Amino acid sequence: MSTVTVLEKNGTLRAVEVIELAALAGLELAAAATLLEKESGGGRNVFGHDGVDTGGFYTKGGPVTKAAYLLYREHRAELGAQGVGPTQLTYPPFQDRADAQGGCWDWRVNTRVGFDILSGLIKAKGVRSGFRAYNGSGPAAEAYADDAMKKLRVWRERLDPATVLGDPGRPTLREGDTGPAVLALQKFLNTTFPSYSSIDLAPKRYGPQTAKVVAEFQRRAGVSGTGVSATGKFVGPPTWVALEHFGFR
Repeated sequence: MSTVTVLEKNGTLRAVEVIELAALAGLELAAAATLLEKESGGGRNVFGHDGVDTGGFYTKGGPVTKAAYLLYREHRAELGAQGVGPTQLTYPPFQDRADAQGGCWDWRVNTRVGFDILSGLIKAKGVRSGFRAYNGSGPAAEAYADDAMKKLRVWRERLDPATVLGDPGRPTLREGDTGPAVLALQKFLNTTFPSYSSIDLAPKRYGPQTAKVVAEFQRRAGVSGTGVSATGKFVGPPTWVALEHFGFR
């Protein structure tokens, strides 16, 4: 089943463009699909339901048109900010950013800006914290992040069956293993994540130091579920998928 078919079958609108825009933003496709599912039921271009006065200029949950959006924006300061579009841009500077790129009311522009924002947050904070920051702060944002991680796991399984079924092309590495695959993993972690990875490469062995770094990578990348060790003692298909997203080959 093609990636486009998987996305469309599971409710993502304009799947071809979602794939394109996620790639341009450097955002994992599963994270992009998760964001659209959470924010707009798969990418619907609609206004949000935040508790602010509409002024009669738009309908909560209704379609975002250029005319309605421009009236909303004209009165935004007095009425309050509302979520807009497939990625539900709500923070006025984010809406202004989309306007500067062609219009927050435009599906493609809105989606690209939302993907860019989430991609930046994930790179800076990790997957779960990135989703949390996208929603804001406080208990509601924590609940948002928890739900996003559950949905992300499902999307990863849908988009890459290897995360569930295994893939003989991705060998499972375990603590105690040695060899070129272990060394390649260690070099990649040291080069790509120097803030927390400084593995001694001399032994070429998957030891406790490597396990600690792998565990930290899994935590930051949001790797979870079957085939994942919370202590980083082995690298299986779900972890390989996440590593490949960050450039491992």
